Amino acid sequence: MDRMFFVAVFGVKDKEKHIGTYNLAICPACEGLTRYEVRKSYRYLHLFFIPTIRWNVKYFVGTPCCGSLFELDPVVGKKFEKNPDIEIKQENLRRVYTRSPLKYCLDCKIDVPGQFSYCPYCGGRL
Repeated sequence: MDRMFFVAVFGVKDKEKHIGTYNLAICPACEGLTRYEVRKSYRYLHLFFIPTIRWNVKYFVGTPCCGSLFELDPVVGKKFEKNPDIEIKQENLRRVYTRSPLKYCLDCKIDVPGQFSYCPYCGGRL
């Protein structure tokens, strides 16, 4: 007697990826000279641990000067991903938040007290 088994290993995951750094920028929040840390965030469906479909793609810019976070225009984000020499203008940024006494863990999506460098819940770097 032949038996056939089919095991489907699939799921949905969130991913964040560092795209690059844009130097010599003026921070829209504190107006200091800084650099933009550009990141890409998306959700994907994986089948046998191979990403197959991506959606909810967003680009973010973080500033180390004051800890502000901005959402980057997706058209500019895609261009920056292909060519990191393009200019990121202040009008391409929409403020998401400015540093508060709490830090935000992008991995588990919660606020963490400011004294932590790593998330106490998931261990991710803040």
